[in-house]
Amino acid sequence: MNWKSFHHPDWSLPVIRRRASEEWLDILSGFGEMLATRGRSVAWNKTYPTEKAFLSAQRRLGQKGLVVQIHAKEDLPRLTLTDKGRTSQPPCLHPERFWNTKWNRIWYTLIFDVPEKERRFRDSLRRFLRRMRMGCLQRSVWITPRDIRPEYADLDQAAAVGTVAYLLESRTVLHMDQQEMVQNAWDFDRLSELQSRYMEVFTENLQLLDRPAHSEEELMELLYQESEAYLQAMRLDPLLPNALLPADYKGKSVWKLRGRLREKIAQSLI
Repeated sequence: MNWKSFHHPDWSLPVIRRRASEEWLDILSGFGEMLATRGRSVAWNKTYPTEKAFLSAQRRLGQKGLVVQIHAKEDLPRLTLTDKGRTSQPPCLHPERFWNTKWNRIWYTLIFDVPEKERRFRDSLRRFLRRMRMGCLQRSVWITPRDIRPEYADLDQAAAVGTVAYLLESRTVLHMDQQEMVQNAWDFDRLSELQSRYMEVFTENLQLLDRPAHSEEELMELLYQESEAYLQAMRLDPLLPNALLPADYKGKSVWKLRGRLREKIAQSLI
């Protein structure tokens, strides 16, 4: 069976897979570089109010797959991403948890100021914020409707992020309603393009499944193609609470189609 392909000249599935791990490695190396420059190693030694605070932050990050190690002859920590951190499931595999979150009408705004000479760290930080699905109002002003204070506190205690950044709470931006903030912070046009392509391709493949006599190999190939395409279609999705989703948002339709397609594949494999 020749299933319809999700291929697009601008989108590379292998690149998407590689970026998932490369971004974390870049982020971690960026933290180390930032701390090692402009005298910030001094700030590092002043970060922890107590050893217990550091150990608690270290433990919580470790549970998420990020190991922070202190060495006696080194001023700076060594940051290592474990296998658990590399293989943890992305949020888009359970998006309803995010859509159904009740929004408290508070925006959490991260602002930072990183010198041009430390561009590598600045770029790593931005990739980290994208990975957290935060939205970019300006290049150094990022927002999210989710309370990220616990994550920010752990990063500050374990990596001194507070030396270059501030986390603020706000209920609005003057002269801008909530939907304007959403549209300005996240690229929903690009997201819609990806998700529309997914809907087109796998609606057709769902119809092809009605034809008889698919081999197990063909069905597994479709399952593999769908898995890769779904991750790509949802990669840019901020998974906002229902109260903030644009009227033409297609993520929920993608999720429903995925369920129908996988259910039909499972029935065909029986």
